[in-house]
Amino acid sequence: MNRNEEMEVLKKEYQNIKAPQEGMDKMESAIRRAKMDKRREKRKKMVRNWGIGAAAALVLVVLPNTNAQVAYAMGNLPVIGGLFQVITIREYNYEDEHNTANVQTPQIVSDETEIPENSEAIAAVNKSVEEYTDELVEKFEADMAEEGYKELDVSYEVITDTDQWFALKVQGLEVQASGFEFNRYYNIDKTNGKVAELKDLFQDGVDYVTPITEEIKKQMKEQMDSGEAMYFLEDDDVIDGFTQIAENQNFYRKADGSLVIAFDEYEVGPGYIGAPEFSIPDEVISSILK
Repeated sequence: MNRNEEMEVLKKEYQNIKAPQEGMDKMESAIRRAKMDKRREKRKKMVRNWGIGAAAALVLVVLPNTNAQVAYAMGNLPVIGGLFQVITIREYNYEDEHNTANVQTPQIVSDETEIPENSEAIAAVNKSVEEYTDELVEKFEADMAEEGYKELDVSYEVITDTDQWFALKVQGLEVQASGFEFNRYYNIDKTNGKVAELKDLFQDGVDYVTPITEEIKKQMKEQMDSGEAMYFLEDDDVIDGFTQIAENQNFYRKADGSLVIAFDEYEVGPGYIGAPEFSIPDEVISSILK
């Protein structure tokens, strides 16, 4: 079997996650549960580190006919970042014999007297994040009607918070026979007070998709040649292989300003590589940046 045939077989195996693959399902489920356990332990450590000084007023709302809880936290909560601070305003928890969920909803807070120009962007991100986590909870509750086991874990991380850029990552992990890791990034350009999409980084009308795509494919092939990872590339005659990034592809900027392009699990490769990210060298895009 040549490399193209091998890649095509792997792609079918990983994409068709509902197919009867008991051994693979158990292995992937164990991996996802290990990730969830790691996230839970991280949360416990964070709570212990916050200490008594981080106490806040909590109002617990128990949802009817379930043992789920929605916790609303206001007050002196732990914060992350500089002028932009992030708190957990709501935490949804559910657990029964077959299903488990932990969904954190973050909110950006700031001193509007110091950065009033960013208030609209902050409000827009907060609204989008709340709607997104609500959708995930609704889907989880709808899926519980089906037989089987389901786990959902949604948390968040501030990736970047500098004088120019803020990036918030809402990270999700689903386990249902197999598993799926997915992320959503929210970027605010503090220099103009706007929520930024990928296209907003570049000069009007320029083709930024092609150079970024070519750089990512180059890195993918280098990783495959070294045996580090495997990707599904249309260049290798793989059906539905990766052709190019989306115009609104997930991205964030590091503290040093460099661009990172992010993908969800299964988007460009088999599940074992997780949710891959690719740093784009400045020389690839410097001539077309704003």
